[in-house]
Amino acid sequence: MEFRTKDGGFTLIEIMIVIAILAILAAVAIGIYNSFIKTGFEVDPVSVLLQAGSAQEQYYADHGCYATNIEDLSGFDDGSKDNSFTIHDDKDPRRKLVVSVDSSTNCTYYKVVVRNTTTDPKWQIEWNMSCNSTSPVGSCKPIQVKGSGVLKKLF
Repeated sequence: MEFRTKDGGFTLIEIMIVIAILAILAAVAIGIYNSFIKTGFEVDPVSVLLQAGSAQEQYYADHGCYATNIEDLSGFDDGSKDNSFTIHDDKDPRRKLVVSVDSSTNCTYYKVVVRNTTTDPKWQIEWNMSCNSTSPVGSCKPIQVKGSGVLKKLF
């Protein structure tokens, strides 16, 4: 009886199975990567809100009233008086973050808002933090209004 040996190489079915497995792994990896990217975009707004809240409290201690313009706060003056301070001036609007003081802010209450400038609802990020002069220390926390919600559970 004569045995024939295989001449090496892969069959079409084997190659198709490998390609299918790689496609599934790539689809999962892309989804996870996009989630990490969104989370990275949301880290900066939280830290900026905490800085702006601290600056508002310092302004209140100095002036007896909360600032109604972001440029009045220490560290947020860009020379304009447009109530808008750009944190990241990036060509990509998903990464361009702008902080402002909400117009409803008055002497005893403030609301600071950080948002990106994208028009794509899938990538919009908005966080705010509001507080008043009678709030207990540490009770003013950043709140996510728009975004993926990954960091929402931290506060």
